[in-house]
Amino acid sequence: MEKIKDINRLNDVFFKSLLGDETRKNLTLNFLNSILNRDEHDYFTDINFMDKQQVPDINEGKAPELDILAKTNNGSLINIEVQIASQKKFSKRALYYWSRLYAYQLGKGHHYRELKPTISINLLNFDYLPYETYHNSYHVRNDETNDILINDFEMHFIELGKFKFSDIKKMRNAENWIAYFSPQCTDEEREAIAMNNPAIKEALNYEMMFSQDEIKRRDYELQEKAMRDYLANMYDSKQEGIQENKIQNAINGLKEGIDINIISKITKLSIEEIQKIKQQYL
Repeated sequence: MEKIKDINRLNDVFFKSLLGDETRKNLTLNFLNSILNRDEHDYFTDINFMDKQQVPDINEGKAPELDILAKTNNGSLINIEVQIASQKKFSKRALYYWSRLYAYQLGKGHHYRELKPTISINLLNFDYLPYETYHNSYHVRNDETNDILINDFEMHFIELGKFKFSDIKKMRNAENWIAYFSPQCTDEEREAIAMNNPAIKEALNYEMMFSQDEIKRRDYELQEKAMRDYLANMYDSKQEGIQENKIQNAINGLKEGIDINIISKITKLSIEEIQKIKQQYL
């Protein structure tokens, strides 16, 4: 069985299989320490994936379904999310997921001192934040002094579309991983990165193993189809909304007595379409 052509590394099935499996937690640790810019003083040295992919409901509230959820050797909770489709209010979703995970630590009768840092990493395949930088991190800080109030909150947004390649030899480990997942990166560029980064080389080697697994490959292809259908429906809905807006603008223009030719230029509707609208709605 051949390797999946142009494999989508952001596919939910592939992503979880690559970085959410106990047998490859060395890759997950490398990814985390790189993205979070950890040095030898605060490296995560071990990680345990939590069995439940879904944080339990609290008072029947909305329960977030998490992509990769794990606990590190120092007790920190890590949530890694991949988002392909654009969401205008994604920061609210990210904050909600973080808050539920943070609160999930504290059982009845436990003390607040038992709460551990909770880190959220969001890989976005769309532009979201109003900055040119592709990696932006957030903490809770004092508005005047910029001092961090508490280290328990840490949230990262990585916008893959904003990533620009530099000299491969000068790229940091975090940039290696971002390039690996970026749809803009070519296979040749990934191979060049892998020559200097064993973790990326291992990730590339795993792609062939993943492709040979019939069950995983089938689930991957089903996920790809589901995403294509979702994006197609989103596009159709958007186009329908645009058309409805044009019709409403035409109706408003006709009611105001504006010349049909002018309405046609403004709405991009044909004269015939506007005449039909006039007959149907007025």
